[in-house]
Amino acid sequence: MNTKKTLTINYQKLSYIDEGAKTDPPVLLIHGVPESSMLWKHIIPEIAALGFRAIAPDLPGFGQSDRFPYESTWENYVAFINDFMEALELEKIHLVVHDWGGMIGLRWACDNPDKVESLIITDTVLLPGYTWHPLAQKWRTPGYGEKVMEAMANKDSWMAGMIKEIPSVDEGILEDFFAIFETAEKRNVILELYRSANQQLTEPYLNLAAIKSPVTILWGEHDPYISTDFAYQTRDQQFPHAAVHIIPGAGHFIHVQVPEKVIPLVREHFLAILE
Repeated sequence: MNTKKTLTINYQKLSYIDEGAKTDPPVLLIHGVPESSMLWKHIIPEIAALGFRAIAPDLPGFGQSDRFPYESTWENYVAFINDFMEALELEKIHLVVHDWGGMIGLRWACDNPDKVESLIITDTVLLPGYTWHPLAQKWRTPGYGEKVMEAMANKDSWMAGMIKEIPSVDEGILEDFFAIFETAEKRNVILELYRSANQQLTEPYLNLAAIKSPVTILWGEHDPYISTDFAYQTRDQQFPHAAVHIIPGAGHFIHVQVPEKVIPLVREHFLAILE
């Protein structure tokens, strides 16, 4: 399970997980920062078992994927979704997003609402009122961000910090997440992404209201980066028909912290689609 495949897009190696039959309805799962496709390790087999094809890329620069040969901007990651879907011949998708994967995936959905069969939104935000959490503010600050990132490259202390934040996590998943910190070139991917964010990119967010297909919003009760307020705001401003579930006692990384609480809600979402 969760064996990664590779393909080449725009002359760069791209790593991804792909489970389920090619003829099954595709589900595209987009991870955030500092993550990889292994964020979905526990979720993918459940989706595939229901008769869907679960596909999760390591975004360029993350996991085992090469970084872009150009700047790792928000716009370039949004464009990457089109390239990735084209490479795998995907037309319409069920979209599952977390953290920056939501800012990328939902921004893509603004331009392609007709290609979204359903949405699962987890601990992410594409709303004009969002303010950056303290670590993001550091990363967005030239000079200071580089120093903070260099300190995070100490694997032992980074792993210890993550295990403290997600006590139940499988350490193999964290090993895969850590790949983004291994070299200065890779670490710059995060800095470039955070520094590319601007208000104009959230302007089309109201286009998401064009998505009338099923939407489920899942959130960790104690997410320290994006509060549960944004779960309700996302519903109220974008998807009034969405179901919101706050996962008790969980933080930001709900899929690897409490998969046993997330899986039933993911199954419920896809079973409703099959009815």
